[in-house]
Amino acid sequence: MDSRIIVITAVVGVLVCALPARADTTIKSNDGSVEITVPNGWHQTKARVPAIKIQATNGRAVVLVRTAQKEDYRDLKSFAQTGSQRFMKRLTDAEPKSEDLQVNGKPAIRVSAVGTQANGVRRGYVFTFVDTDTMFVEVLGIARASAFKTEQATLADMASRVKILGAAGPAPSAQTATPSTAADTAPGRQPPKGRQPR
Repeated sequence: MDSRIIVITAVVGVLVCALPARADTTIKSNDGSVEITVPNGWHQTKARVPAIKIQATNGRAVVLVRTAQKEDYRDLKSFAQTGSQRFMKRLTDAEPKSEDLQVNGKPAIRVSAVGTQANGVRRGYVFTFVDTDTMFVEVLGIARASAFKTEQATLADMASRVKILGAAGPAPSAQTATPSTAADTAPGRQPPKGRQPR
């Protein structure tokens, strides 16, 4: 009797190990200049703004990857300040926290905040700005305030999962590069009437 239980347990163990494991997924930008390896449960979605190279979600949070030519900014600090202010000016009560760090051995600045938008929706943001050898990279993570604490570490880690592959074509101007609808793509937001859900 005991030997049968041992055999059954061994067979079940082998079958569990033989099941295919869900692996991380690598998403490459359309122009082939950048890629990100997202954790299990994340998938690519279509960005509404051309400046966004990659957009992905897990249903609770969104991550956006944007690159910029280094010649267009004085330094990493000015790139980070410009990028974070695009969103912070829309939040009525945000108290951003900024820190200098390294991402994959490269200088980086991280800015995080939770705030209320004009429409009353509260969201958390994690911006990571990285100075790579060839360009500046912005990785923006967004989640509703209720999910932000749970998702914040993953959103911060996303910057270390980005890899620069090659030179991109000309970047859109600073005016068109602003991902003004990025907050609209966060989970829980309904698409405008007349537009099919993505």
